[in-house]
Amino acid sequence: MKYSLSQVNEIVHGRLLNIDEGKARQLFVTSVDFDSRRIRQNGLFLPISDHDHPKIHEKFADYTIAGVDGHLFIDATAKKGAAASLADHFVDSKLPIIQVEDTQLAFWQLAADYLKRINPTRIAVTGSNGKTTTKDLIASILATKYRVHHTEASNNNEIGLPKTILDMPEDTQIAVFEIGMDRPGQLTALSGLIQPDIALITMIGEAHIAFFKTRERIADAKIEIITGLKKDGTFIYDGDEPLLTARAGQFAGRKITFGLGAQNRYKLEHVSSNSTLSFDLNQQHYQVNLLGAFNAKNTAAAIAAAECFDLTPSDIQTGLDQLQLTKNRLQLLNGSQGEKIISDVYNSNPTAAREAIHILQSFPSKGHKFLVLGDMLELGDQAAAMHMALKEPIQTAGFDHVYLVGPLMQNLARDLNAPHYDQKSLDRLTTDLKAQLSPGDVVLLKASHGLHLEKVEQSLI
Repeated sequence: MKYSLSQVNEIVHGRLLNIDEGKARQLFVTSVDFDSRRIRQNGLFLPISDHDHPKIHEKFADYTIAGVDGHLFIDATAKKGAAASLADHFVDSKLPIIQVEDTQLAFWQLAADYLKRINPTRIAVTGSNGKTTTKDLIASILATKYRVHHTEASNNNEIGLPKTILDMPEDTQIAVFEIGMDRPGQLTALSGLIQPDIALITMIGEAHIAFFKTRERIADAKIEIITGLKKDGTFIYDGDEPLLTARAGQFAGRKITFGLGAQNRYKLEHVSSNSTLSFDLNQQHYQVNLLGAFNAKNTAAAIAAAECFDLTPSDIQTGLDQLQLTKNRLQLLNGSQGEKIISDVYNSNPTAAREAIHILQSFPSKGHKFLVLGDMLELGDQAAAMHMALKEPIQTAGFDHVYLVGPLMQNLARDLNAPHYDQKSLDRLTTDLKAQLSPGDVVLLKASHGLHLEKVEQSLI
């Protein structure tokens, strides 16, 4: 991106401080960041404040960012080469300032302007599980023929999405945006900002059920992705999911389904998964370096999106071969003692945990299998029951070693007679694992990110 400070000021309806209009027309910013540690030369700093934002509530979404006031770091960004900063209250600084009513609203206004200026074809991806992998798949496939920009990591909320937009190269042809939600109205706002040409829902699961109480309400929130979808756009969704098929009629435009059922436009057959995934889709064979049979649906969804751009099966397979996954999502790693590590430590919910258990069960191994399972968060009143429901699949799998982590896993650990660890004893967990591991063993690490099992992963590596 490249804007003069004067242009930014006009877009966000601000007031210039510490610089006159003439110099503001000659001062250009080439990046935006809300993290003072990552600010770049000629960057624009966006300080986030810890308070409610009625403008965001009114125009985009209702949310609050917790933490310290980012305005305290404006001078620190100046030392790193920042050209200017936004601010929503008085700041004693010599750095050029654009004062606005709300810095987060200004962030959205600038992102909306830049998206309109570049005007790429836009793909929006959401779902209870699989949205990050599906986003990565779509981007990898489309990159065989197009200049593609996509969400990094999981920058998929009200702060991450405008950041993703403003990081977009000016020659981008297709932008693939992952968008997440944890409350009603959020996807309406995010979809409204993107105004996608293609909207895709991977599946409906139990993620955030603490807030929504039922899968039906989760489906109601997910279907909000179509509110910003262009009338001549395309809606892609899991045709095996009754909660989605019942709501798909809310969009009058083109609809494409994927799944295992014969009714789907993209029909999966002959799915096979151990160390790699292979399947037939509409009688065309594909394979991809992914774990888990459930990823066949994510790949089918990505192929459905890619074929909207006239890619051939050969193009698609090339894109699958070149796939680079976001870290900590069923990532296969090599441990320091010759073991394989299946790391899936970014998030967890009952559906994802059961799938991960099945992946470890079917994964080829010459040694022992170790299940390290941590708490699944944001399950509300159903948390205890949903954790105990994992007892049967764990017992059926017959793993050699089971280690459980977190307060919600205590009852399950007692029933399974398995070692239990709290979040403060991850070092002890790592020590116990290393004492048992040998070359040829396989370790699965699975938990919500709040358990921080990535620390165990790094120690094992």
